[in-house]
Amino acid sequence: MPEIRSSQSELETRLKTMRRRAIISSGPWFLWINLLFCLFILGRHYFSPLPQFVNDTQEIPVLEILMGLILITSSSVIFILRMAHDPHAEWLGKLLHGALVCISVLWVGCFYLFLASGDSRIVFPFAALLIFTALISLYFDARILLSFTLPIWVVVLICNFVYPSELTMLNAVLYVLLAGLFESGRRILRGWFVLAISREQETRDLIKQLKMLANHDPLTGIANRRSFHLQLDKAMQRQQQCNMPLSLVMLDVDHFKKYNDYYGHQAGDECLIKVAKCLEDATRSTQDVVARFGGEEFIMLLPDATEQQAIEVAKRIQQNLQVPGIAHAGSPATPWVTISIGISTLQPGSSASRLIAEADAALYKAKEHGRNQWQTFTHG
Repeated sequence: MPEIRSSQSELETRLKTMRRRAIISSGPWFLWINLLFCLFILGRHYFSPLPQFVNDTQEIPVLEILMGLILITSSSVIFILRMAHDPHAEWLGKLLHGALVCISVLWVGCFYLFLASGDSRIVFPFAALLIFTALISLYFDARILLSFTLPIWVVVLICNFVYPSELTMLNAVLYVLLAGLFESGRRILRGWFVLAISREQETRDLIKQLKMLANHDPLTGIANRRSFHLQLDKAMQRQQQCNMPLSLVMLDVDHFKKYNDYYGHQAGDECLIKVAKCLEDATRSTQDVVARFGGEEFIMLLPDATEQQAIEVAKRIQQNLQVPGIAHAGSPATPWVTISIGISTLQPGSSASRLIAEADAALYKAKEHGRNQWQTFTHG
């Protein structure tokens, strides 16, 4: 359940982030569309031999002022978006949202002037184009999309009846159909958007799981042998650059084959899990690495640790293992689970493979001396 909640929370965060980035990415294109529409209306007499759409000469400057405000607002926001140092900043999304609301109000005034003049020929095609270009650009964020399109749709529909013409009922039907197409399209596009983000999140989770499987032991959850070698190589490079000490602690569960024969393999797995927990509890910091080296054998990487500090870690491991007191009736040494420990410290000019071999040799010496103890590698 915690993993499901975490994945759901990550998906919601991802959706929020992608919506913000999408609006900042597609917003400039939509603003350019608004600019082109404004230029067309301002130069409409060059495209059509029809009489002026707005008959009242007192209203013509008002229309041009509205178009000018849309031009200024759109071009200013486009400039800010292009010049912003962080193209995905949250404040850019808020700025764009506010600008679109203002532009929507200006378009409402423009369409009102056309309808009030008694000429609705330009209103429906332009309103439909604006609404559907907004749908294409803003479908992933319903709040921003509706804040732009809803005022235009409602005012144009109401004005259609307030200032009736011979096409009043036909226009009303067209606006209702437009609303239905708009909403169904919005739902489909948003569904695709959410599905795409969900698939991306699933892929991210899968990659994360694969990395976990590649770098962690599936039984104990600690690092596996592959991950240990990678981190040992990094520690060796750091040691060579900074001339810091480095130690390894290699461990083996005493008489583990007899433990499996006596208690069964499932109990043996549980025993290894408990031993791994004792090793993790003995680490000094998050820089120390505990790994399963193979079977019942474990290894610890102790960066910046001298031989004496590694011995202290070995002592803590033995103390930690006494706490659970895991019964081992099949052991010829003690009636509980014990471990043998080998310690090696990096010497100048040594290599990673040699350091591991020295820790293994120290571990073998601990076994020869009766097990349930630690031994250090002695350089002769």
